[in-house]
Amino acid sequence: MECLLAVLDPEIGVSVVHLGLVYRATRTPERIDVDLTLTTRACPLGEALVDDVQTNLRRRFNDCPTVLVRLVWTPLWTPERITKIGWTQLGGRTVEIGRRCS
Repeated sequence: MECLLAVLDPEIGVSVVHLGLVYRATRTPERIDVDLTLTTRACPLGEALVDDVQTNLRRRFNDCPTVLVRLVWTPLWTPERITKIGWTQLGGRTVEIGRRCS
């Protein structure tokens, strides 16, 4: 998860971790698995965000042969998943999150 702190939502500018978009991240010597969601299914930036996560993980763990990042929709994302740090970085902009996508 620490590695994914550097992956920022391209529109909001807050880490995918602090937005609560990373549902699962596991690592073994052979594989890294990440389940990631978006704030809305209609987001056109979903694949770009998946690519950013994969690139960041491959850069950090270049000895791991398999990195799998999946977009998942269950459970649905809600603003309650945002961390305290995320809320601080957003400055309480809940209306904007509902209108933008991650």
